[in-house]
Amino acid sequence: MHNVAFCYHQTAAPCSMQVGAQLLGLAIKDATRTDKPARYSGLLLSVSATDPAALASKLESINSYCPIPEFIACGQYAKSDSTLEQSKLVTYDGQSIEWQINTLQNLLPIRDLQIADELATVNDSGKQLITTIYDALSQTAELKTARDQRLNQAQFTAQSSGLDMQLITAGTAKQLAGSVASKGGDDRYWALCLFVGELDELNQIKEVL
Repeated sequence: MHNVAFCYHQTAAPCSMQVGAQLLGLAIKDATRTDKPARYSGLLLSVSATDPAALASKLESINSYCPIPEFIACGQYAKSDSTLEQSKLVTYDGQSIEWQINTLQNLLPIRDLQIADELATVNDSGKQLITTIYDALSQTAELKTARDQRLNQAQFTAQSSGLDMQLITAGTAKQLAGSVASKGGDDRYWALCLFVGELDELNQIKEVL
């Protein structure tokens, strides 16, 4: 799985989310970039706001549930952007958009879900074993209750991250770029993150976000 991100503070000059999405689309089509994916189905995550304080607030909520490094950096910049006087801001010269190699396990909700599933399997197996032990040794109910409470603490419940998500089925970089480039509106404070991989992987991300 791969991901690529682009946020408002990485542009050479202030622009709308729509323009940012078009720039991201150009990067996706660029065959010279290193670590580019071999498949081009994607899940586009986006968030925007009319002012930096509002974007910082949205990203803080998102990152508390599912930390995404590029969104963390954007949130920090937006928070500073909302408190500094414009005359004190250093002009940003733009940043190259590069592909990153990623795994599902790097996303906290996915990792929590997998741990919960594994513990649920252990719990089910343990219940069968405990039943046998109870029949043989007449164990006390208190031991079973304490054990169940300990294992049930690992249950995972998906939350709503507040991200706008778009699942894109594409066969080529050009098709994916076209879908990404059509995203966005006029908000000048925004963050985009595109995950690219197998549809099964992308659906797993979509289900927990």
